[in-house]
Amino acid sequence: MTKDRPSILIVNRVYPPLRGSTGRMMHDLARHFVKAGHKVTILATSTGRSTAASRGNITIVRIRDHGKTGFWGYAKTLWRLYRAMLRMPRHDVLITMSDPPLLYVAGQRAAKIKRSAHAHWCQDLYPDLFSALKFDIPDGVLKRAYTVGYKALGQIDCIVAISRCMQRHLIRIGVDQRKTAVIENWPDQELVNPFAKAAAPPPEATLPHKKKLQERRLYTDPTGQKFRILYAGTLGRAHPTDVIIQAAKILQRAQPDIELVFAGTGPGFEALAAARASQGLDNIRLMPPQPRASLSALMESGDVHLVTMKDEAMGLLMPSKFYSALGAHRPVIFAGPAECDIARLVSRHNAGRVVRPDDGRGLATAIALFRTESEVWFAGQEGAKAALSGRLPSDAFALWSNVVKKLHDGKHPKRSSK
Repeated sequence: MTKDRPSILIVNRVYPPLRGSTGRMMHDLARHFVKAGHKVTILATSTGRSTAASRGNITIVRIRDHGKTGFWGYAKTLWRLYRAMLRMPRHDVLITMSDPPLLYVAGQRAAKIKRSAHAHWCQDLYPDLFSALKFDIPDGVLKRAYTVGYKALGQIDCIVAISRCMQRHLIRIGVDQRKTAVIENWPDQELVNPFAKAAAPPPEATLPHKKKLQERRLYTDPTGQKFRILYAGTLGRAHPTDVIIQAAKILQRAQPDIELVFAGTGPGFEALAAARASQGLDNIRLMPPQPRASLSALMESGDVHLVTMKDEAMGLLMPSKFYSALGAHRPVIFAGPAECDIARLVSRHNAGRVVRPDDGRGLATAIALFRTESEVWFAGQEGAKAALSGRLPSDAFALWSNVVKKLHDGKHPKRSSK
């Protein structure tokens, strides 16, 4: 390691092999920091016993977590992570993520005690999401979460927002803009591997589902003849399901050669499963999370990718599945607020279509358009490629290196030579 490179501690509840997009990006960023000469330590949880080990040049410390969810379950995990931060050797820079909620509060207190610079990598903005998504939290506890949370947000050295609309929300609640930075998430590196892409065949003059589909239909529809709308990832509180069910009803009658495939987890999967069973929506197909080795095949099996978000969540999160769609060079249909960054990027680059998060008929119309109009599909594919420019892992890593350098220089200013 390079002596003048600050040491870095990154804290999050999940880290591979535990599932979660935040853990995957955490691992990507840690590997970048190590290659740049930093000493990197990961603090995460384990469903088994507490451990400390090394994976290459990354030290991984895991604390035991009983895996209980809900507000009080996350609160217990937060407390355990805080105690672990205090027990660990001092690092020059502490980076906290958003899992569990309010992790940045514990991180700010630990950073103050350890005299470390603190950056909060804000994937989900709490406590605001508690209110927006109507979590069942006692009023007194919620009020306290706002008081403590907003105070900590004002003290953090740098808050890294993952979208412009999140940065604007932070500024509205009183965070100094000079203490914020915007670094968007990125697609999985396997999806943007230049060597893998170099071997890909050139686009055909017809829709992608009309030639050799059987070779890439690895999950459903053994005939390989259906046009696939793919949703890959968590379908949680922030993601509407009624709009999907409405669209599925319309499409099942009008275009039975279209399937809506959902691969992942979340309470929304239960809602879709119930609707599929009770309303006979055979065009909805549900799959569990797929192994990482199948990621590229899964992403590329979707003819169009679906991304959803409720109006109430705008500025409080940014679905990372959007970047996976861009990495797979697939058109995106976004069912969400027209004012958010995803809608802006899709419209600017003609990378797909934007519909309201409650407009099932509009969603069905957009899906049918990509199925029937090959020119629209190929325009969306080219738009996805254009939107990916500047959003590759290397672009984000360069911005992160700047953040860490500024934080370290701010805590340890160089002495004047005079």
